[in-house]
Amino acid sequence: MSTTKDRILDAALVLFNERGTDNVTTNHIAEALGMSPGNLYYHYRNKAEIVRALFVRIQDEWAGNYAMPEGSTPSIKMMETMLAGNFAIQARYRFFFRDLTLLLNSDPELAAAYRANRQEGIANTVFLVRLFVEAGVIESPGDADAVDDLAQLLWLVGDFWLVFKDVGGAPFTQADSDHGVRMFRRILAPYLKGH
Repeated sequence: MSTTKDRILDAALVLFNERGTDNVTTNHIAEALGMSPGNLYYHYRNKAEIVRALFVRIQDEWAGNYAMPEGSTPSIKMMETMLAGNFAIQARYRFFFRDLTLLLNSDPELAAAYRANRQEGIANTVFLVRLFVEAGVIESPGDADAVDDLAQLLWLVGDFWLVFKDVGGAPFTQADSDHGVRMFRRILAPYLKGH
C-alpha cells in the first residue's frame, strides 16, 4: 500500500523527469497530487528533501541490481543483465542524472551522500571486476591501477551514457540501453575470454 510520502515521491519523479528539477516547485507537486502545500510540507520540508528521498530509492535499486545472487557463477550474461538494469534505473530517474551537477552544487547533504555512494560504487565495481577475473570470465587487466582504471571507465559509461544520449534531444530508448551495454562490452573486449 502506497503511503502519502510514496505518493509525493512518485508525483515529484514524474514532474522532475518531464520538466527538470529547476522548473518544478513543491507547489507544483502538491497541485499534481491535489493536496495543500502545507500537507506536503508536513511530509517533506522542501524540494531538496524530496530529491534526497528519491536518491535513496536510486541507491536501493542499485544495491539490488548489483547484488550477486547467492551461489551464482559470474558470467557475461549476468554482467550484461546488471548493466541493462543500471540503464533502466537511470531511465526511471533520468532527472537526477540529467540535473546531477546542479543538484549536487545546490545541496551539500545530497552531494555528500552521492559522493559516498560513488566511492562505494567504484569500490564495488573493482570487486566485481576481480570476481569476474577469478571466475575466468575476463582476463586480469593488470595491476591494481589497471583494475581501478577499468572500473572507473565502466563507471563513467554507466553513470553518464543516458546523459550523453539525452543531450542529443531524443528520448532514451531500449535501443540506447542496448547500445550502452555494447559500450561496456567494447571496454571489456580486450579482457573477455572466449566471447
